[in-house]
Amino acid sequence: MFRTTPLIAAAILMAGCAGMSEEACLATDWRTVGFEDGAAGRPAGTIGRYRQACADHGVSPDLESYRAGHADGVEIYCRPSRGFEVGRGGSLYQGVCPADLEPDFVAAYQSGRHLYELEASVRGIDNRIASNVKAQENIKRELAAITASIAGGETTTEQRVLLVAEAAELGRRHGELSNENDALREERALAAVELEDYRQTVAFGF
Repeated sequence: MFRTTPLIAAAILMAGCAGMSEEACLATDWRTVGFEDGAAGRPAGTIGRYRQACADHGVSPDLESYRAGHADGVEIYCRPSRGFEVGRGGSLYQGVCPADLEPDFVAAYQSGRHLYELEASVRGIDNRIASNVKAQENIKRELAAITASIAGGETTTEQRVLLVAEAAELGRRHGELSNENDALREERALAAVELEDYRQTVAFGF
């Protein structure tokens, strides 16, 4: 039905931001571009970027063809399975679906979006734990260096006092990080259970 080529609309959209050539403006199959934009969930107003880019050459995109292609592309995009994928990928829905398709699409999108948020929560906790572990490793290296300095016999009494105080502070911080990670591991266990429970509820064909 359309002379589609992979990523044609994305390429034209990028070109539109930087300026399209007159040849591109004249040769573009605007129905295909509209279809690709619609199938990607981009709003019909995206043609405004192309119009602005082509205006420099005195060329106007075929708005009727673009809108017809966009409407067909939206039919592909606004399937519930696609809504779930968009939500789970963390992308935003830009309100392109027609009234008859939007309720099912949005319901699936919200389901996927919630799954994305639960997965992101677990990942965030994992990142915080890893960051704390790395900080503890750095503290251990600093403590080893302080111990070596004190044992080296080249420090003054005043310096040793300061080093001991620094070591005590580092030890306190190491303990704080351990306590924080204990709490985070408990938080992660709960988040993982919530995630797994929710995964079971969305395993219905998407």
